[in-house]
Amino acid sequence: MSTLEAAISMSVILVFLTFLITGPETLAIDTFEEAIDGANETRYYLDDDGLMDSSVMDGINVYNTSAEKLNTYLTGISDNYRLVYGIFADTEE
Repeated sequence: MSTLEAAISMSVILVFLTFLITGPETLAIDTFEEAIDGANETRYYLDDDGLMDSSVMDGINVYNTSAEKLNTYLTGISDNYRLVYGIFADTEE
């Protein structure tokens, strides 16, 4: 084996070993930061402030809509429409 081949082989091995040492550390740090962001987002969604709430989280517009309050709101509109429509339908007969 020539000196050049040995140098290239050793360089490749050293780069590979460096990746094996630092790669998982970087992956672990990125995963930890993503977990913190996920926890913050989950906490935001669990804080039910109103019918619809918007916020900026990590530079992104995030919207939180309460499914129960939205359902109650839409059901109320539907019931009011039926009530008013029923009154006008009864008077036309």
